[in-house]
Amino acid sequence: MSMSETLGTEAIERIFRRDVTLWTKPEMENDLDWLGWLDLPDALSNRRGLPSSVDLEALAEINHVIVLGMGGSSLTALVLADLFDTHNTNGKTKRLSVIDTSNPRTVRDFLEANDLSRSHFFVSSKSGTTIEPLSLDAVVRHELAHFVDDVPSRFTAITDADTPLAQRAASQEFRAHVATPENVGGRFSALSAFGMYPAGLCNMPVELMAAHASQMFAQCQEVSEDNPGYALGRFLAQNAATGRDKLTIITSDSLKTFGTWLEQLIAESTGKSGVGLVPVVGEPELGTTEYGDDRQFVRISLASDESHRLHPEFQPSYDIQLKDVAEIGAEFLRWEFAVAIASVGLGVYPFDQPNVESAKQYARQALDEDSAPDLETISLTDVFDHVVNSASDRRYVALCAFLPESEELTTAFANLRGSISRRTLMATTFGYGPRYLHSTGQLHKGGCDSVTQVVLIQEDSEWDVPVPGANYTLAQLNRAQAVGDVMAMRALGRDSMLVLLNDPAAEIEAAAALGNNDR
Repeated sequence: MSMSETLGTEAIERIFRRDVTLWTKPEMENDLDWLGWLDLPDALSNRRGLPSSVDLEALAEINHVIVLGMGGSSLTALVLADLFDTHNTNGKTKRLSVIDTSNPRTVRDFLEANDLSRSHFFVSSKSGTTIEPLSLDAVVRHELAHFVDDVPSRFTAITDADTPLAQRAASQEFRAHVATPENVGGRFSALSAFGMYPAGLCNMPVELMAAHASQMFAQCQEVSEDNPGYALGRFLAQNAATGRDKLTIITSDSLKTFGTWLEQLIAESTGKSGVGLVPVVGEPELGTTEYGDDRQFVRISLASDESHRLHPEFQPSYDIQLKDVAEIGAEFLRWEFAVAIASVGLGVYPFDQPNVESAKQYARQALDEDSAPDLETISLTDVFDHVVNSASDRRYVALCAFLPESEELTTAFANLRGSISRRTLMATTFGYGPRYLHSTGQLHKGGCDSVTQVVLIQEDSEWDVPVPGANYTLAQLNRAQAVGDVMAMRALGRDSMLVLLNDPAAEIEAAAALGNNDR
């Protein structure tokens, strides 16, 4: 069956009929239809998944809301925190932050820089078993005990019903448990309590976001090629079918974190069965001749921001503009629908992530041993030589940094990405670990076998943070996750290298300069 046949507008009706046979469904997939995200605009409009008046009153004196989570349980909050910053209503200002890392320096820096005494923490995990937020929960509770008497009253669990985390909440370890829909996967949960409950507590305009989402929902029901979700999904799939599988997402400055949310949605949904869209986010500016012919472009802007740097001659491209920031509610839904449509054309089931667990298993193995597996590390110079020498059409380079997140380091990686692309015409992706494991990690292992992965670590024991009640520290967990992912990639026969850095920013900048000098 051709793509034009599988991606006719009848796919729209079948999605809204909850017809899961629209996708190639794995034999072992459970009976859930995983289309509960279609119910979320209406639920949000009726304030389901938002704080009650009792919650708002009880937490009125809190001035900082902090989400401890990973992947779909925290990325929406990360987007909204950047978009709305602090939001002041009735003279009460609440700031929203996210900790989604196992890096000990990042965690320690955050805890030391913020006043925990007036903070409220959300432990967010769909399964209720995710190791990063549970480890952070233990660390934060230990620190918070120095400032407050009733530690459990400062924590809310956001998780599905009957998970281990929900059971802990039922035993009074949390102030409350906010239940999330069982038939909504994490990366499709932006409009659920995972994203909207913390936003509502911070006085963000959730009602307006809900209204925009409902309007987009109505438009996505239209059986028409002009349907905004359908049109975007068809664009993505048709370009991928011609070899343009590197989906280059360019956002205006205000929306840059939205690109990170899109990266997870696209990579985990489509990157499996040996195919997939490769989301290229946060890429530095390249010249006209420095893009390969495996690219397609989507440009997303906020009307009040400056125009995009991408020139009209770059094709194929698709443009989306938001009139105001609250329209992000509509964009969450547009992209979820578009990815569901694109997955039809790609021939993949968008609601599972079959390769995510393998890296977790190898990481557990590394933690269970007396020391992590002794994998050989190479220099960044050797990596650059390998990347250049192995460059070919359709390949891409995935830079994965288990390092403390900073603007300086992100800029250094951007320079290295530019250097690689200018030398080879290959696209690059970049992500901080372990965040990327819950995002592009699925694509690297389950998508096209066209990736060169570079995992970067730093020995940083002086910044280590013990995890109360666990037999590991954050540094040990962080390293085990890095090593585990390399092992998982190599077990699949994929190209993955481990790099040990002493002075990350300086060494990465030096490698970028070397690449530019060798042109």
